[in-house]
Amino acid sequence: MNKALVTAGIVTSVVIIMTILIKNGINDSQDEEASCHDRFCSFEDLKQVYQEDEDWEIQTRDASSNKLLVSAIHGGGIERVTSQVADHIAGDRYNFYTFKGKLSSGNFDNLHITSTHFDEPAVLRMVSAVDHHISIHGTKGEVPKTLLGGLNKDLKELIATSLEQNGFTVEEAPEDLDGDHPKNIVNLSKTGQGVQLELTTAQRKAFFKNGKIDYSSRSDPSNQTAAFDHYVKAIQSAIEEYEEI
Repeated sequence: MNKALVTAGIVTSVVIIMTILIKNGINDSQDEEASCHDRFCSFEDLKQVYQEDEDWEIQTRDASSNKLLVSAIHGGGIERVTSQVADHIAGDRYNFYTFKGKLSSGNFDNLHITSTHFDEPAVLRMVSAVDHHISIHGTKGEVPKTLLGGLNKDLKELIATSLEQNGFTVEEAPEDLDGDHPKNIVNLSKTGQGVQLELTTAQRKAFFKNGKIDYSSRSDPSNQTAAFDHYVKAIQSAIEEYEEI
């Protein structure tokens, strides 16, 4: 057999094998990014153990605009204060959704479904019907700041600028919180883009008198500080500017 043909065959085989390995590596990376480390990795599984109204509840509101959804999928006691922030940003102008944990304790450990696996039917319907999505989350942190992620770069930049102009600290979210996975609920809008805001514990505490964010405190609007109102208006201003583009 011609040595040149043998050599060419070997090279071709090597190229094919390397291509397969590279593709598998990419798929493995994506699978790892979308992996689930929660107690439940689907809403259906969660429902088999915890009961609606008693252990959790869903609140939704359809507004005059059907182009944008503001959500807090880890609301109530899961990531405290996120429901209130999302609710006020949405107001009566934008669509609103929140899933709220109502357990006396252990809300995060038992009711948190990561954003790439959050498949509750109502929010999937709502997000698939809008062009834009803003998702409010909470993260640990003793310094008041907001970590921004998601695939909508234009809206993200406007939100960052507006928050900073109103005295709030903003940073780019680290890789594990950057919300850039296509399966992340924030990016399941018609445009495949959204903005994810991760508010540190300190930032959320700054929204209530004496930094108290227990159920009784955060459920009473009179406990909200001026910072809460300024934060909400900063986000709304950014959205309005984005709508004019």
